[in-house]
Amino acid sequence: MLACRTAAPPARISRVPDPLVPAAPGAVLGTDQQAALRRAVAIAESGEFLRAEKELATLPMDHPAVRLASLEVVFLQNGNAAAAVKELTSQFPSYASAWGVLALAWHREGDVRQAVAAARKAAELGLPGEWSDTAARWEKTFTDKRLAEGGAMLQRGDAAGALGVASEVLELTPSATGARILATRAHLAMGDAKAAAMLVPALPDSEEGIELKGQVAERLGQWDLAVDLYGRLPSSNPRRCELLRTAREQWRLVNAPPYLTKAFGARILTRKSLAAILVWKAPELASQATGPASVFEDIVNLNERRDIITVVRSGVMAGDPVTRRFGAEHAVTPRELQAVLGRLATALGRRPLTWCDEDDHRVCVTLPTVVDGATAAALTDDLVGGEDTPCRPR
Repeated sequence: MLACRTAAPPARISRVPDPLVPAAPGAVLGTDQQAALRRAVAIAESGEFLRAEKELATLPMDHPAVRLASLEVVFLQNGNAAAAVKELTSQFPSYASAWGVLALAWHREGDVRQAVAAARKAAELGLPGEWSDTAARWEKTFTDKRLAEGGAMLQRGDAAGALGVASEVLELTPSATGARILATRAHLAMGDAKAAAMLVPALPDSEEGIELKGQVAERLGQWDLAVDLYGRLPSSNPRRCELLRTAREQWRLVNAPPYLTKAFGARILTRKSLAAILVWKAPELASQATGPASVFEDIVNLNERRDIITVVRSGVMAGDPVTRRFGAEHAVTPRELQAVLGRLATALGRRPLTWCDEDDHRVCVTLPTVVDGATAAALTDDLVGGEDTPCRPR
């Protein structure tokens, strides 16, 4: 009676690619050799590395598949196999299994960029498994982590470091939107608006992208473009109103007379410059200028004379009718600014500013000790906007 013989099931390889699928380069190994090779890798996957090496020692060590299997054993022992596998792929560029092992080795050694490229090459060559998905997952994990680190660098003031991170991510994924946004912000933080502008065409038309494009336009002095961009933001965007208001005012300032620009930058504000600021910030004063016209001898040759006449006729500022002088060159005192803004509120029908008293804990405005152009402009903004400003939270 003949005894039955049951063939042993083929060894299953699960953690690394099968060196023989797809077909390996070189001579075709015999059936027993193929079984021994797969058995060696499977044994290594179970942690029996010495047994695996003994199994491989029975095979022709110069064969590409056997060489790869030996390197897989090194990899499974947590050894550094990337350099040797890279050499194998250089010799046999179409060896799909080698590219898969190389992807795994590089990924574990921390070279994500090379790992992603190798995984994509393995997928391209038809290596069984979800290598394209693996490459995408590695890429996303790496990108998200590095962009978070780059954003933190930018928050800390390390714009150069953030730019380096963005460049690293873009080298791996040229289409990475987050990296382009980070690079643009880093360039702006470093004061390089021209470099930021080079990235603008690739920015998305998302809210973040549009706002960033507007910031680049601002840095380049293209206020008309900034107005157009901020106008595209949805009304639900909490920054839209203020961004648009500021851009529109700056656009107006581009064509403003030089004396007005000088008034805004004045360290000690004169009465003529205050008049110019008031009329600029509250153009509706012109319709309130219905009072009697006064003639002041010290404003005849001034560029600000129309603005002075407007604020006087609207009752916001006054001159000396006896000496017929406005005192155009006199410095504005804090108390005078307080009084002028009070009259401006009356003329415009706005709620007056609430000035802070000593030890006052209300929501109030502090009277400056010295009146400069920027402070006068900011206080006028507060008053002119009042409760009716569209940018005030409801």
